[in-house]
Amino acid sequence: FIIMTMMNRAASKLLQTNITSFEAALCRSAKCSSHLGVLSREFSSKNVTAAAADRRLAGRRRFYKNVGIAPTMAPIKPDENNKVTNGDNSVPSPISAGVDGTQSATGVNTSIKDSSNWTSRLNPNNINDNNKDEWYSVTLDGRAIRTPLGLPFALPSPALALAVASEWDSQKTYLQPAQMPIMTLCCTAIDQVASDPSAHQTDIIRYLRNDTSCYWADPTEDRLLHRQQSQAWEKLHESVSSELLELPDDLGPAQAVGGSDALLISRKSDGNKMSGLPHPPLLVEKAKKWIESLDAWTLTALYSACAESKSFFIAAAMIFEATQHARGECKVASRDPKWAAQAARVEEEFNIEMWGLVEGGHDYDRLNSSIQMHAASFVAQNIAASFHFEDR
Repeated sequence: FIIMTMMNRAASKLLQTNITSFEAALCRSAKCSSHLGVLSREFSSKNVTAAAADRRLAGRRRFYKNVGIAPTMAPIKPDENNKVTNGDNSVPSPISAGVDGTQSATGVNTSIKDSSNWTSRLNPNNINDNNKDEWYSVTLDGRAIRTPLGLPFALPSPALALAVASEWDSQKTYLQPAQMPIMTLCCTAIDQVASDPSAHQTDIIRYLRNDTSCYWADPTEDRLLHRQQSQAWEKLHESVSSELLELPDDLGPAQAVGGSDALLISRKSDGNKMSGLPHPPLLVEKAKKWIESLDAWTLTALYSACAESKSFFIAAAMIFEATQHARGECKVASRDPKWAAQAARVEEEFNIEMWGLVEGGHDYDRLNSSIQMHAASFVAQNIAASFHFEDR
């Protein structure tokens, strides 16, 4: 027993020595500096990428006192090193470009892939390229923030900038990215979608091919669920097909009724080369054309709504109405974010009604769905108001 105790003490002492040595080496490799009370660390590129250099946001203490907005320049084309400088005194982003700032995040761009079209996707109408009157940045203690990739955080709408500033100002002791949905959408548009929109465009078409609003319960098997689906999705397909995609009245999406029908028509076959619902080719072509016409901001909002609802039709109806409302072409709001959140949760709410609600689960899902839909609609509406007013 005495020998074992002595061995354990020796091992503990050796372990503590190794930890101390490691910490000392780490401190030697990091250059610590302080500015405005913010402690930053610049790690060696051998240990961690530049994007991961102490930029993780979740759980980080609030490091600023005052939040505001300020006029800034419109996005300009990056240089040969994929860097964009706007001459502003800016704050390095505390948000990681990936999960941990390394290459471990799947589908996340850590650099601008297509710099030639990056500016045009963010500013399709080239609004106010040479002045600071119409683009806005969010400031922390008077310094403009940047995106996770270190790009200038420039927004074409003062309402959008104020909303993001409100998200930053509402953070208390610790920063919570989940409470900043509009900031997340804007950063995604600047860093990811404007750089390479193809991945998001492809995923949206995948949601179309497996659209949840096209799978109906069999009324002979589940009459109650079928009735609730009818109430939530009433004239959804007709309005999107005719008003947005401008299809003939007799042309609409493929729909499956009941589980056996869904399995039969959605699998690969000679007549259906791709898995999913066999929508008319003209409908898919029109949907692709509309998706490809969207700027980076609106495409990001559409993708977020699709991911939340698992439905192209629900997301497209909400985003289309939001843009129409901004242009003054929508008098009655029938496809607003509240409707979209309810339409996306028909089956889940039916199960809650039948089997009960799980606290800490279903209630949080309801809240998150509402937040994501309202954030996507808000971004799309304000972007449309900024880019498409005739007097601009």
